[in-house]
Amino acid sequence: MRKLLASKAWQRNKFHLSALMMLVPLPFLPGYFSAKPIFAPPEIHRAVSVGPFPITLVTFDQAPHRGPAGDLVKDYSIRLQPADLDRVRGVFLRVGKPRNLRAAGALGFGNPYEREAEVAMPANPTGTEELWLTVEDWTGTVHQTSLPLAEVLGGKR
Repeated sequence: MRKLLASKAWQRNKFHLSALMMLVPLPFLPGYFSAKPIFAPPEIHRAVSVGPFPITLVTFDQAPHRGPAGDLVKDYSIRLQPADLDRVRGVFLRVGKPRNLRAAGALGFGNPYEREAEVAMPANPTGTEELWLTVEDWTGTVHQTSLPLAEVLGGKR
């Protein structure tokens, strides 16, 4: 008898449980539809000129995180001017001066208007490191510049 009552109560109330499960994701919908996460940390913006190309370098104000291979990495967004999109072949980021174009660093990938790069960071930074930006145009010309890593590292230093 008791089992029968429990079965009937379940049959009557399972609709309410399914309706409750439909309401659980509602608080997360604004974050799903917004371009930026709701609880995103502030961004660090740096305007850099690499040869004839003005670039905006953007990163979150967070410390580097562990990548899939276990090394420290930092994510950067590289924003080019719309007039330069057809002229730029590749944008590379690297901590430390690159020896040549083959070791230029992390290639910016993704949307041409906002490329992303995941840069390997030193395990024990000394504070004197530089982030090197290398831009190659379609004629094969390479332009480079550097800026102190402490300016665009973010997070706890």
